[in-house]
Amino acid sequence: MVRLAPSTTKAAALLGASVGLTISFAVLALLWFGVLGVLTIKGVDLIYIAWPSSIILTVGWRSTPHGVATTIISVMNCGLYGIIGILLRAAIAKMVVQWKSI
Repeated sequence: MVRLAPSTTKAAALLGASVGLTISFAVLALLWFGVLGVLTIKGVDLIYIAWPSSIILTVGWRSTPHGVATTIISVMNCGLYGIIGILLRAAIAKMVVQWKSI
């Protein structure tokens, strides 16, 4: 079995998670304080640049059937991307083993 550099993989995962959580926290904090809609540069609202999926946030997102369904589908989508990532990593590792055996 080919062992990928664990420290590099862990560092990349940690960095990605940190950046994603920081941006999400900042956008939600600005949304909470009510200043998010006024942060624009040349007519472009910065919320759509920093967090494109924020468009699904509405006032009653957690209590409407549409909002609940969107949340459930989003969670399933994250799980699907995780599974795809694991399968791709396994496939690439297998291809590397096959390539080195030739």
